[in-house]
Amino acid sequence: MGVKKVSNVKSIMGIMALVLSGAIFICILKFARGADIWYDEVFSLMFVRGSVSDIIEATARDVHPPLYYIYLKAFTTVVTAILGEGSFYFAAKLASLLPWIILFAVNITYIRKRFGLFASGLFSLLITVMPQLSVYYLEIRMYSLALLLVTLHVLVAESYVSSGEKSCRFKCALFFLLGITTAYTQYYACIATIGIYLVVVIILFVDRESTVSKRRLSWILLSAILSCILYLPWIPTLLSQMKNISGSYWIQPLTLRSFAGCVKFVTLPEGNTSKIAYVSVGLMLFVIAAALVFSFIKTGHGLIRIMALMIAPSVIVVLSGFVLSALGTPIFIYRYLVPTLGAFWLFVAIILDKAIDRFSLILFLIPFILIGEMNFKGFSYEEQKKLDHAKTALEEVSEIPEDAVVITNFDHVTAVIAYYRPDLRVHLYEAPIDRLLLDGLGNIHELTKDADVKELVSSGQDVYFLGSFNSREEIVENWKGLGVSSELLGEALIERYWINIYKLR
Repeated sequence: MGVKKVSNVKSIMGIMALVLSGAIFICILKFARGADIWYDEVFSLMFVRGSVSDIIEATARDVHPPLYYIYLKAFTTVVTAILGEGSFYFAAKLASLLPWIILFAVNITYIRKRFGLFASGLFSLLITVMPQLSVYYLEIRMYSLALLLVTLHVLVAESYVSSGEKSCRFKCALFFLLGITTAYTQYYACIATIGIYLVVVIILFVDRESTVSKRRLSWILLSAILSCILYLPWIPTLLSQMKNISGSYWIQPLTLRSFAGCVKFVTLPEGNTSKIAYVSVGLMLFVIAAALVFSFIKTGHGLIRIMALMIAPSVIVVLSGFVLSALGTPIFIYRYLVPTLGAFWLFVAIILDKAIDRFSLILFLIPFILIGEMNFKGFSYEEQKKLDHAKTALEEVSEIPEDAVVITNFDHVTAVIAYYRPDLRVHLYEAPIDRLLLDGLGNIHELTKDADVKELVSSGQDVYFLGSFNSREEIVENWKGLGVSSELLGEALIERYWINIYKLR
């Protein structure tokens, strides 16, 4: 098949990929109608109750910068004003879906013109169906917003180092704005931004013989200095947060196996550990490596800049995670890679576009299709299950009378129940809970002992136990020895965990 026919086929496939990604996004959108939330999302929803100054104060005590929460508050305020207060959960999830919409708009305009229709369509499909991404378009957290900002930052950086003097100041201003915005959104996204700055400086320094490059380098250095100045007010808070979590945070130190864990996180379909899934991942990694080699053969050193800029965020995030872990502050988990994956999958789409110059090479896309299909199937199953069970769980929880006492043995359940039912007194059994939850929700009590349980039941109040894990059976058996009996009323899926609901007497 001739080059022109191959180009036509790729254009048609690009259009089909764009349409398909839009259709899949609509399928994702339907899962936003539920009120199911999990532990981390309680913090997001709790923070946006306050003013902007309250948000800044609360996040200073947390482990994230404040910008996402300010964005979430502004977005939910506008949407609920239009759709009504009953749309609050939908509005909060829609705030995480909006970055995909913006990125899609950028894709069909700028990316399509810059890298071609096939790369544009493939990129759109990859960031919609590849592992780990779909779930973060629904989660009421900062990851999808950070993904949008890091991807845009990379795109502006690539345009800045590749273009001439035209629009130099405007692009640098946009580069600066995206960088500082990203830095105040999520810390590992901030690290990704630092990586982008470093690559841009290196590229321009290597090309410093050019007058245009010298001028662009000076503007970037000025942008970096100004960004540091604007971030200075938050540095004491950052250092305080790191001091608070050092040596006591729940995240485990990284090991050499963590590199494989990062690859697995990015490539393995959700909830699928079958042989076909692992084979598909292996084939996909082989195709990416082969496409990289073919692209270098075809384009030479022209691809190096693009690769450096688009891979740098992922690389520096992983390496910084290992460095922090080695320094005794293991605060890296795999999901912190999510903000960098937009740039990563864009690079994959670009090299596939360059490598596929014959019709037969379109077979290279098969492992991507298989992984995308398996991942979206697993994602849809889990989201539908959460929707179905959340409705039942909320009905079960609503049966608990007002002003009743609820005892839990898992802080995640404590937080979610306390948020859903602010009229209840929620006690955490024999365990500490985050001080932010105690102060922010106001209806949580911690470190409830056996003697406290007996006293609560003896007081004549309605007391319920929402027991998690196998230890719940041991707990109720232990209480029986104290003269506290229990009646199993039912079970429910709260967050991601099955709980038994007991009435204590």
